[in-house]
Amino acid sequence: MNLEDLVIQAERLAGETGATDLPHVDRTLKQLLQATEELHSRVTESGSNNLAAHQLLGSKGVDLPKLIKKLDELSVPKSFEPVHPLVDTDIRESLKDERETAILNVIEETKADVYSTVEHRKWHCVYADWGMEKEALLNSMVGPNQQDFPEAQCHRVPTQLPDTPAPISRLNGLEHLYAKEICSDVQSLNQRPSLMVRFASLAFDDPVVREMWSVLRYMTKGVSLSPNSDPIQSRQTTMQFIKPARTLLERRYKNRMIEFTEKNLAIAKRGGIPNVYNLVRSYVSVSFQLHHSLAGMQDVVNGRPLWPLVYYSLRCGDPDAAVQFLKESGTCPDLLELMAQQLQQDSESSSKTIKRQLELEYKDRLRHCSDPYKKAVYAIVLACDPHELHPELMSKSDDFLWLKLSILQGQDRGDYCTEQLTYAGLQSLILEKYGENYFIDSPTEPRYFEILVLTGQFETAIEVLARTVSNRSHAVHMAIALNEKGLLGTPSCTHEPLLSCESTDPPPMKRLNMVRLIIMYTKCFEQSDTAQALHYYYQLRHFKTKEGHNAMVVCFCDLIVEKCDDQTLELLFGVEDRVNSHQFSSGVLDQFSSMDCDKYSLAAMAGDELSSRTNYEAAVKLYLIAGQVERAMCLVSSLLSQVIHQITRPGGLRERLGKVIRHLDSVLTDRNPTVKAHVMLTYKMLSQLMQFFDYYHAGKMRLASAVLNSNRLIPSNSLEADKCMSHLKIMGTEIMKVLPSVLLAAMEIVYAEYVDLKAADDDQTEYANREGVLRHLRGRAKALTYMAGCYPNLALDVSQRLVQLENRML
Repeated sequence: MNLEDLVIQAERLAGETGATDLPHVDRTLKQLLQATEELHSRVTESGSNNLAAHQLLGSKGVDLPKLIKKLDELSVPKSFEPVHPLVDTDIRESLKDERETAILNVIEETKADVYSTVEHRKWHCVYADWGMEKEALLNSMVGPNQQDFPEAQCHRVPTQLPDTPAPISRLNGLEHLYAKEICSDVQSLNQRPSLMVRFASLAFDDPVVREMWSVLRYMTKGVSLSPNSDPIQSRQTTMQFIKPARTLLERRYKNRMIEFTEKNLAIAKRGGIPNVYNLVRSYVSVSFQLHHSLAGMQDVVNGRPLWPLVYYSLRCGDPDAAVQFLKESGTCPDLLELMAQQLQQDSESSSKTIKRQLELEYKDRLRHCSDPYKKAVYAIVLACDPHELHPELMSKSDDFLWLKLSILQGQDRGDYCTEQLTYAGLQSLILEKYGENYFIDSPTEPRYFEILVLTGQFETAIEVLARTVSNRSHAVHMAIALNEKGLLGTPSCTHEPLLSCESTDPPPMKRLNMVRLIIMYTKCFEQSDTAQALHYYYQLRHFKTKEGHNAMVVCFCDLIVEKCDDQTLELLFGVEDRVNSHQFSSGVLDQFSSMDCDKYSLAAMAGDELSSRTNYEAAVKLYLIAGQVERAMCLVSSLLSQVIHQITRPGGLRERLGKVIRHLDSVLTDRNPTVKAHVMLTYKMLSQLMQFFDYYHAGKMRLASAVLNSNRLIPSNSLEADKCMSHLKIMGTEIMKVLPSVLLAAMEIVYAEYVDLKAADDDQTEYANREGVLRHLRGRAKALTYMAGCYPNLALDVSQRLVQLENRML
């Protein structure tokens, strides 16, 4: 391209751009020179690079233009993609996987633990079995020979054992004393003192037991509740147990003060009238004889601090002595006036005003007083500040409880005083906040039991006492004594735990399941001391089970079912009257006059339970006692159908049933009961069949055959077979059960007669027509086989045997 062509092209371009709206750019000579230099440097650089590339690759035989074309065809992506495709995160599935993984881990750990436990128990059982086997082998080894020890002399001691040894009693001496009182209470028809008095007066060797009974007796002495009221509700509303508890604690402390002063008579200088006033003066003189003991005390009078005198007077239960000490000191006239009004039981507005002023004074100044006795006196008189523990004065749990009882409020007050303690609040404080561990003064003293009794929580106290085996007997009889006085709260359902509560009970009151407690106690000795266990079950006569049955009757029934031997039945029901056979007398049950059901109904109930457990022999005895002869006959028939065809063995079921049948026959003769016809017919038939099999096994075939012929049970010819089958249908199923054995025995008898007659000589036979008799015997055999064919589901071996014997007579 020459210069002329460039000029033409530049003009054309100028013409094309001139029509646009773009602004023209005017460059200076300096800018043009700079742009030209930059363009020239790029062109020369790329040219030099291309030339270098051609020289390098051309020497290696590479076609550079073709390579450049291929490189231009390559598409370079703008971003790099990951090797593995990214998936959006699913939080729900991730959490599900984590949860399933955790569950599987727990399952695997549990599986491993179970395998380990099973393996451990398996080897434990194996070692135990090996130990028992080893012990049995050692016990079976023969002892040493006398010749090996010639110097050892053996002495024979004559012994005499009773023919019917009685089981060893499992009651200890203390439990025997309790049981004796329980039995005598039933026999005396409640004409003796209450059980609480008699139990508390027993000669206990343990002083701790005596103290427990004395506390319980004192707390319930003179307490009267409505017969139809709930003990739990009445106990919380009547507030009858606060004063006895305070009085008992005050008497205890007074005795402690007397013992203390008697040990220090020289310092006490006791004299004058023996009353609380002089006792407290002497006690304070001994306790505060040193000057450093008066540190922090306020209002010291005649060398004795005033407020300990007032406090100990109140602690001994003598507010008059406290008032006298305040009068002598001349201090605190408002407090003196309030105490005097409280002694006179004056509830006028003036006393309320004084009390409110003293409460304000206590809150402002005395709450942080250095004299603990003064602070305690104000808290007791004003019945305020229940959260203050007064640790300086609390040497025993009795002191703590007395102080809390002294500041009790009868009910929630609606005035400005919010710091108050109610009876229910004190019970919750003792039971729930502090608990048993707080009141353990010594391991041998059941202090927690006494604290619960003194706060009116009898049920919880008995449950705490029943936890230990040594005190369980005391707990049981305390519950019985409280229940007799109507003071024991029991649940409405006997299936509740030992300690429970109902929705209507005020907290923290509990109810004691006395039925469960007595059953738990008597189960230990009811097999060895049955009579005593019955008297304990008699204490449950006022309780009903969940099904509505009497708890006493249910316990009697369970005892009979578990121990239904002749000795137990005679102990409970007595012996049969010789004149009136359906009456039983001289039994323990005759002593219980206020039973909901008589002993005959109890026998029927126990018989039903034994029958449901398939113990038919024992059920028969009870049905006979109950007078239900028909049910006894049904059970005897069922038992006879099982063993009637067997040989009688000594001590076996068949021999025992023989005795029962003889007794039942005498009962039928004496009582003449009303029994259904088919039941009587089945029983009579089975009785005769039992006699039949006795003759059969004894080899007396003629007598056995005579028994069968008399009752028409099997046919004598083929014509009578259908008649015999229809006769069997009106009997019980027990006859059908024994029919195959009867048919087989009858066939054996016929075959034996046939063989004897066949083998006899003509001159020796006593029959006129020998062939006629043989033909008659073959007819009887055919009739038996025909009747067996009419029997449904006859055993194959019986059928084959019948056909075989019949074929031998052809």
